[in-house]
Amino acid sequence: MKNVGIIAFSFGAPETILSNRRIAQIASQKARELKTLVYTQLDVRIEKDIVVDYTNEEMGSPPPTLRIARGAVQWAKRYGFTELWVVAAKPHLWRVLRDLRQAVREAGEKIEVCACKEIEQYPEDSWFCPDSTQDRVRSREVWNNREKILKFIPFFIYKRIGQ
Repeated sequence: MKNVGIIAFSFGAPETILSNRRIAQIASQKARELKTLVYTQLDVRIEKDIVVDYTNEEMGSPPPTLRIARGAVQWAKRYGFTELWVVAAKPHLWRVLRDLRQAVREAGEKIEVCACKEIEQYPEDSWFCPDSTQDRVRSREVWNNREKILKFIPFFIYKRIGQ
C-alpha cells in the first residue's frame, strides 16, 4: 500500500475567494477519503478535523509555484509519502504538476504525482476570481499572458525566477 499525501495550491487570495474555497473543499474531501495529511498555503483553509502543514510564507506574499513544490517534496520525504495527490485550479494545474515532478527529480525521490479528478468538475473559466487581491488570477486574459511566458521560457531560467 502506498503512503499518500495531499498537496493543495492556492489560486489567488484571500482564503474567501471561490477558487480557494473549492481547492480547500476538494483537498479536505480527498484527505478524509485517503485518511491522510495536507500540505498547503495560508489562503487554503482546510477543514478543522484534518491535519495540515502550511507552507512557510508571509500573508500577501505568495511564493513561486516551484518553491511550494520543493517544500512539498521535503514534506513528503519527512512523512515517507510515495504518492502525492494534487489539488489546484484547472488553469494552474499544468504548471503545478510540472514543477512538482521537477522537484521530485531534483530531490532524487520516487514519488508518484497525481491530480485529483474532482478539479475537472469545474469549467476552466470558473476558477478566475475578480475579487482576488492578486491581479493575475482575476481574469483568463491576464493569466494567459503571464502563463505564456512561464510556459515557453527555458526551465533553467524558470528555476532562477522560482528561487
